[in-house]
Amino acid sequence: MRFVTQESQVTLMLEGMERLWALKRRLQIPRFAIAEIRYEPDVPVLQDFSGQLRMLGTAWPMAFAAGTFWKGNEREFWYVRLKQPGILTIEVKPGALNYDRIRVTCNEDVAQAITDWWRHPASGSA
Repeated sequence: MRFVTQESQVTLMLEGMERLWALKRRLQIPRFAIAEIRYEPDVPVLQDFSGQLRMLGTAWPMAFAAGTFWKGNEREFWYVRLKQPGILTIEVKPGALNYDRIRVTCNEDVAQAITDWWRHPASGSA
C-alpha cells in the first residue's frame, strides 16, 4: 500500500493482494473532507475493533482486517495488520465521503508525511 498526495487530495493505493483482500483498488480522500488525522504507534488491540460488522472485505483472525466495516451508523474502511504496530486513522467530516473513518496500518514516517500534507498545503508525494 502506498499514499500519493496531490494538492487537493490524498489517494490510498492498494497493491497486489491488498486489492483482493480489501475489494478496492484505491481510495481518494479530498483534503476538505478530512476532519482529523491521528497516528497510534502501538500494535492494534482487538478490543478496539469489537462490535464491527464486516460488509465487503476480508478478516483473517489475529492477522488482518481489510475492507468496509460498520459499527452503529458509522462506516469505516480498514486495512489493518493486527501484528504490525502503527495505525493511521483519518476522521472524515460528516457527509463528505462514503466513509466516516479510514484506518490503515503504516509506519510513523508515512503517517507523519500524510499529517504534514494535511496541515501544511502544497507539499509533494508520500
